[in-house]
Amino acid sequence: MNLHSSVSLTLAPSAVDEGEALLWVALVVGVALALVPSTYRWGRHGVTAVHEAGHALVALLAGRRLRSIRLNRDSSGETVSVGRSGGPGVVLTLLAGYPAPSLVGLSGVWAARHDHVEAWVLVLLVVLGGTLFLLRNVFGVVVMLAVLAGLVALRRWAEPEQALAACALVSAFLLAAGLRGALELFASRVGANDASALARATHLPAALWKTAFVAVALAAAVAGAWVLGLQWPAASG
Repeated sequence: MNLHSSVSLTLAPSAVDEGEALLWVALVVGVALALVPSTYRWGRHGVTAVHEAGHALVALLAGRRLRSIRLNRDSSGETVSVGRSGGPGVVLTLLAGYPAPSLVGLSGVWAARHDHVEAWVLVLLVVLGGTLFLLRNVFGVVVMLAVLAGLVALRRWAEPEQALAACALVSAFLLAAGLRGALELFASRVGANDASALARATHLPAALWKTAFVAVALAAAVAGAWVLGLQWPAASG
């Protein structure tokens, strides 16, 4: 009798530990995929899809009318909206792109930690699915369909443990890739980007906006670590 009791007490913590271990493995893999050049190059197309969806969603909330979205083979993208040529609506729309992957990643980490993965996937399906009808190039449609197919498969056929791991992996990738993409703005010599467009719209230096994008991405990564319960090691002694 005592033997059976001791076995049951040791099995329960093991099950919990296995689920927690799977979560952390998925998070580490997600970050690694964003750091390895070959996997980042492919995954960046999904990051661009989220980036452009951020532009589109905020443009609608700001009262602008969406005209088109393009996702290009070089992992760049473009969202065209119609409305006033200046003002807060334009600034907010331009601001939304680079923070979008980091904020989606942060929300995914929160969903994974608090058992709201299904709701997280549903929101992404609705938002990204809405952008599908605005895409104006074949490559963009293919990319978005691939992203949506992955989300549908995750929602319909994945076991809860699999869905949790996938959510954690994708979220960690988005957090790391969002920071990497913001940092890459400083090395980019291309004049047509969100920071330069914001500089023209606000008469503030593009470097200021690049720094702001990095700050938001870094803050999202730190917040994600806080949600997961990471803490600085206590000083010994």
